[in-house]
Amino acid sequence: MDRLNHSEQSSPSREDCKLISCILPDDGTARSLIKTLRDEKKIKRVFGTNCMGLAVLADAKTKYGKLPQPTLVKRVDVVVNSEEADSLYDFIHEQASIDRPQGGIMWMTDIGLASPFNLPANVALEKD
Repeated sequence: MDRLNHSEQSSPSREDCKLISCILPDDGTARSLIKTLRDEKKIKRVFGTNCMGLAVLADAKTKYGKLPQPTLVKRVDVVVNSEEADSLYDFIHEQASIDRPQGGIMWMTDIGLASPFNLPANVALEKD
């Protein structure tokens, strides 16, 4: 049985990445953003999910000791190379209209090394 030294083993390529996360209203913004990131920016490491959220600054009339009713929101997470992170953050902020009233919130964190993600050439895209 042949054994390779640790230095001789091929390791997957990794790149220094950041995670851009957004909480967006359930108004189609997340779906449009994900499509734009895929089509225009060729971003493949993006994930969207449904969440229940509370708008901290929104008017909420509830009984004493009760929380306001949560509403459906969308969370979008994008893994991006560190060198492109600042410009993509600005692009997402503009595309998602984060600065509109109740437009959502976003943040960016350092995640260290991540493996690149490439889809096989023959995989069909989701229907819009």
